Amino acid sequence: MADPDTEYLQSIPWCAKLLADPNFVVVPTSTRNFKKSTEDALFAETLKTDDTIRAWIALFRQPAGGSTKIEEVHTIVSLGYRLNGYPHICHGGIVATIMDEVMSTLLSVNKSRNDVSGGAVTASLNVSFLKPVRTPQVVLVTATFGEVKGRKLYLESTVRDNGGVVLAKAEALFMRINEPGEKL
Repeated sequence: MADPDTEYLQSIPWCAKLLADPNFVVVPTSTRNFKKSTEDALFAETLKTDDTIRAWIALFRQPAGGSTKIEEVHTIVSLGYRLNGYPHICHGGIVATIMDEVMSTLLSVNKSRNDVSGGAVTASLNVSFLKPVRTPQVVLVTATFGEVKGRKLYLESTVRDNGGVVLAKAEALFMRINEPGEKL
């Protein structure tokens, strides 16, 4: 039996098509799981309800040509009305938070494949809101690698509606943190 997120998203035709694509691998999103330490409580509890973010599934294409680095992660996210800042419009801070989280997922996937060493934290995030992110709806959030310079990891993200229209985009700088308490 499929998990509730998969079941829900498979009921939406464009999501089902993406999830059925054999070139994609579904990525477990650990931030959606409760942890006793309270780590990830924002996405595991606060934003994990039928009226906030009902479903969240991340996936990536297998890299070609023997490369192990994943250059891009797509995440299907259902947005409910309790994320609104204005009637039927998702709060911009939530949109920014979701893009930041999807970029972090890209880093996590690569860390698990030994292509990004150590942890990384968001050092800067620049968001451009191009069109209202309406609720309720299901969106596709994509994160891609840009440049890597030493400890600096540059990433980009977009939020698209079911028609592929870009609603928001972001550029971010993540800094690798290899030791607890290490300064940026």
